[in-house]
Amino acid sequence: MVRLKDKVAVVTGGGGGLGEGISLCLAREGAHVVVSDVKLEMAEKVAVRVREKGVKALAIQTDVRFSDQCQDMIDTALREMGGLDILVCSAGVGGYAPDREPGKLLNIENITDEDWDTVIDVNLKGVFLCNRAIIPHFKKQRSGKIINIASIGARMPLDFLAHYDTSKAGVIALTQAVAMHMARYNVNVNSVCPGLIKTEMGANMGKLLSDSHPVFRGMNPDDIFNTLVTNSVRKRTPQTAEDIGNAVVFLASEEGKEIVGQGLNVCGGMYFS
Repeated sequence: MVRLKDKVAVVTGGGGGLGEGISLCLAREGAHVVVSDVKLEMAEKVAVRVREKGVKALAIQTDVRFSDQCQDMIDTALREMGGLDILVCSAGVGGYAPDREPGKLLNIENITDEDWDTVIDVNLKGVFLCNRAIIPHFKKQRSGKIINIASIGARMPLDFLAHYDTSKAGVIALTQAVAMHMARYNVNVNSVCPGLIKTEMGANMGKLLSDSHPVFRGMNPDDIFNTLVTNSVRKRTPQTAEDIGNAVVFLASEEGKEIVGQGLNVCGGMYFS
């Protein structure tokens, strides 16, 4: 039996990587999915895959850095889909800056103002704006699920990813604040902390370390990524977007109704808490 039959979900950052995997997992469980992404063509491609699972899909272009676009996303979803039950905030950027000076040692001293603002605006401010936009609807409906995607980096920060890890720690704190506000309205708000996933963002991590980290400098980026995975406690293969999508499905379903304000580590044992 599908767990989310005829529920309507919005997934930000749904046009690729982790967001795509989450969208497909929600569709597999019977949810109709609004695929939101800053790149409309990518959202449309994922929407096609969602429809192949026998549910409705709508592609929307949204830049989560701007409050008017976040509100338009929610309003359009409600108007076109006839309701809204689940919000998944997975839009995000990594700490990798492709135009940075090659070979420059990575540490907090070399994170520029622009680096900081870019990451915080998408990863933290964007989650806040989307959460805020949906609150009036969920309050009126007196039900709903919000799942914000954080990162295991929030639990184990690195100096050269201070901007990224700080943004994700902020997502966990924001999630708890929103959960406290919305619990009285029968709305569950939680976050998920993924580990190492072989998406474009994960691949960029390997490039970043190969370029500038003193331990990994000069190594093949794929070898770096695989080394990080095999040195984890389970010494297994990288996680997939579907692994995270399955956790999102659980939190979005009735099975997760007693989970409120939590940061769920889905990291393959990279971190214990």
